[in-house]
Amino acid sequence: MLIIRIVLLLVVAAWAVLRHFQAPAGIVFALDDPRAEAAKQQARETLGEFWAAFEAGAPEDRDFGLKFDLNHGSGLPDRELIWALDITREDGVIRGTLGNPPLNPAFQMGQSVVVPAEAIVDWAFFRSGVAHGHYLTRLMIEQSPDRHARQARAALGW
Repeated sequence: MLIIRIVLLLVVAAWAVLRHFQAPAGIVFALDDPRAEAAKQQARETLGEFWAAFEAGAPEDRDFGLKFDLNHGSGLPDRELIWALDITREDGVIRGTLGNPPLNPAFQMGQSVVVPAEAIVDWAFFRSGVAHGHYLTRLMIEQSPDRHARQARAALGW
């Protein structure tokens, strides 16, 4: 009986260690990946399109979101790029709710956050069922297995 307990304990410990060191879900780019940096730059350069559609409030435009670095200005060594949804902008302050489960334990999915303009790396909205923006998403889709890429494109109306 003691041997079974020891084996079980070792299996659980090995599983915990593997889970701890497992890479995060999704596609992760190196901090200096030139493709990711180009996608972010393109998103920043076209951010005016997002704000124009946001302010116009056309009924065919919906689901506005901004991807930003959640850890921007926090002094943390790692960036965490995450979507903020339910965007508002008042007196120059951008707010949203976290649309993904964050890795940073100080935050929770659905939590209201301030989105620093300088931390924005991507934007998105749907116009008549077709996604606009999503520059980093496009790059991630290119890196995805074909089946997943087809599903993502279909969900985005592409």
